[in-house]
Amino acid sequence: MKNSAAQPANSRQRILEVSTRLFAKHGFDGVSMRNIATESDITLPAIYHHFGNKEELFKAVETEMYSSHAKSLMDQLQADLSPEERLHNFVYVMFEHLESNPDYLKLLQRNLVDGWEENQAFLVDLSLQPVMDELKVLLNEYAEGTGNGITPITIFSLILGYITLMPVIRHLKERPASANTDQAMRELLVQSVMNFVSANRPTQEPR
Repeated sequence: MKNSAAQPANSRQRILEVSTRLFAKHGFDGVSMRNIATESDITLPAIYHHFGNKEELFKAVETEMYSSHAKSLMDQLQADLSPEERLHNFVYVMFEHLESNPDYLKLLQRNLVDGWEENQAFLVDLSLQPVMDELKVLLNEYAEGTGNGITPITIFSLILGYITLMPVIRHLKERPASANTDQAMRELLVQSVMNFVSANRPTQEPR
């Protein structure tokens, strides 16, 4: 009984794992339910039973990937630390997650450029907007309540830009000698973002 009860859950997880890899590699339009059935070795009827249709399966993939990441980012933003420490940890965790989860990064990049507005709205509501809102609060606190300084979208753009260019950065002659490991490179990029934010931090006008 224990094995039979666990089998549907195992099948569902297997479908999600295979779908994540295929959608990240080929995009939504480049993957069929039959492709997923073949790669997962699970029948088409079973896949439809779990997810209904390809759109629902795609949303299930996104929900599993983005929700956990959003939670880890929110944990950093809401920690009982100074604004600078929270911002540093947020940037570090985002870099770490994007770098260590290539399928997540590919899927995110596809969602940003594929032009499927309904799905982009789903992504924003699911994870991006709550994180952006909380980051805005932190950045305002970091800017000492002035409402000036760096915007959340600037932080996201910097991090995504660095991560997207990472394969090229590793081969650049200008790469600092100290960044001789992935960990060192990540620390360097985090510090670069923090330096940028600090440089754009509003200064108190003399009274």
